[in-house]
Amino acid sequence: MGTISVEYSSNLYWLGRYTERAYTTLNTFFNYHDKSLDKDKNAYKEFLENLEIKDKYGDHHRFIQGYLYDDTESFTISSTLRFAHDNALVCRNVIGSEALAYIQLAIDAFNASRDKNLRLSLMPVVDYLLAFWGSIDDKLADGEARTIVKCGKLVERLDLYFRFWYDYKLINSEYEKLCNVLARVRKGFCNAQHLAVLVEALATEESYKARLEEVLESLNRLFVEQAA
Repeated sequence: MGTISVEYSSNLYWLGRYTERAYTTLNTFFNYHDKSLDKDKNAYKEFLENLEIKDKYGDHHRFIQGYLYDDTESFTISSTLRFAHDNALVCRNVIGSEALAYIQLAIDAFNASRDKNLRLSLMPVVDYLLAFWGSIDDKLADGEARTIVKCGKLVERLDLYFRFWYDYKLINSEYEKLCNVLARVRKGFCNAQHLAVLVEALATEESYKARLEEVLESLNRLFVEQAA
């Protein structure tokens, strides 16, 4: 390892994070959206609370339009896809044109989803994001670059799984994947102190829930080079 520059390492790491953020958040969004349609019009409030986003929408319909399509806020799906594309564009020579194209296709499908059946129109976005990951796994020849992107992916996935209280077994499964990837990163890439906090806190379900704030902080500071 050591062939990827610090600048590219940061872009690759955040490419993994933003792409996974769009994918997992969309899937979780559908759950709350369905709940809002079926029985609880205010279910979106819990969704925002878990993400530590202040409710400025006031109702479910304004939330859908704002949270999905408002590109003036950094936390929306629209902005997240744009950030993923920005990082992919910088790393185009590393990840390849096909991987970049899948991000662009996801954005195009997302922009075409306005004022249509929400779930049906957004499913192609999810499919293109999955195709992006398939391209990274299958065609990214540089092992270090692939490892860095996967680090970002798994950190973001765990962050969201923690926030939305996903099943503990599922969290542990994703954590084990992260540990397997960490075994392949170059020395100094991962912050050992923050990793130790995760190892200790994830020993039991009760432990990580009681220390959630600390767990999230350590998870998001695990890769100090990519903190900017």
